[in-house]
Amino acid sequence: MRVLFTVQPATGHFHPLVPVATSLAEAGHDVAVCTARSFRSEVDAFGLRHIDAGLDWLTGDQSTWSAFPPMPPPGPAFARFVVTVFADVTAAHIVPDLLDVARDFQPDLIVRESMEYGGCITAEMLGIPHASVAGNAMSAIDDPGVHYFPGNRRLVTEALDAHRKRFGLDPDPGTLMPFRHLHMCFMPPAWDGADAPRPPHSEFFRHTNAVVVGAEPPDVARSSRPLVYASLGTVFNTTPGVLEAIIGAAPEDADLLVATGPDVDATTFDVPANVRLEPFVAQALVLEQCEAFITHGGFNSVKESLIAGVPMVVVPITADQPYSAQRCEALRVGCAVSPGDRGTPAIAEALQTVLSDPSYRANAQAFRDQMLALPGPDRVVELLEALAGDRAPT
Repeated sequence: MRVLFTVQPATGHFHPLVPVATSLAEAGHDVAVCTARSFRSEVDAFGLRHIDAGLDWLTGDQSTWSAFPPMPPPGPAFARFVVTVFADVTAAHIVPDLLDVARDFQPDLIVRESMEYGGCITAEMLGIPHASVAGNAMSAIDDPGVHYFPGNRRLVTEALDAHRKRFGLDPDPGTLMPFRHLHMCFMPPAWDGADAPRPPHSEFFRHTNAVVVGAEPPDVARSSRPLVYASLGTVFNTTPGVLEAIIGAAPEDADLLVATGPDVDATTFDVPANVRLEPFVAQALVLEQCEAFITHGGFNSVKESLIAGVPMVVVPITADQPYSAQRCEALRVGCAVSPGDRGTPAIAEALQTVLSDPSYRANAQAFRDQMLALPGPDRVVELLEALAGDRAPT
């Protein structure tokens, strides 16, 4: 079986695909990842084959965003911006490239991250099935009245209708295309709630961390104090004042390890003796050693924390992060800090709550058990093989 993966050029979008692609490759299938030329090193780091396709931009480098409007602050305008970027501009650019790739690669199946729409358009043009991987905290939700983030298929109707017309596809009443065959979710149904409305053909699987080939656990000099880890991910780590507030919130009776990101000058911070700054940390590995995690609420970070049974302090900035914060609070696996109060006192108070109340860790570990009980990579491979063989909806 030959499988093309399509993804936006962003670490947070790519990592959910890695375990799926790796599992297929280990099962003997021919796998390739189509994304921007400048993202090649990220794909190579996981031992996967990269094929240049689409607009050459990177989510972590706004100097490459010339094809997009300026990014607005959180709110309805941000949702329109994301639809423009993911469902409109980048999809239009990648489809011609994918058609060229397909002439040589001859895929039996296309698997896309849920915020990349060129893959499903191309698959329908080729007459082959396609599957999607939930790549953000709300992409297992199908309720336009509640969630505005464009994992919801109805929000991208106008853009996808225009693409279908441009590329000669028949109309798609009800915007069924994004989830026509199989939508793979790597969080238990409890994440959104048992009664949450879901995309058609949703299946739930056990989360597997995406760990770079050869990655080693960080060298953490442990004291008798609890270890707290903090990170704002790869895109929002430069949000003014947030890293400073996190560093200032370090409790005296704990050690704080902060992954700043390589584009942050750590010498500008006033760092107490019990705080250590690193440009990069193998996050999934260090979380296994932690008592708590201070995070912006990126979906990958939340999954990595919960599969380790580690409670969180969620400091949301934008995108799907406020939803992650809401769900962590509802499940009592963490405390959320209000977007309007991201200062040191609020973060310190939330961290003290998580560290002093054992129920947060107990709840995180119980949620981990739910994650581990889901079907694993073998079932993912089995369903994708069946989908490619049947060439029909799940």
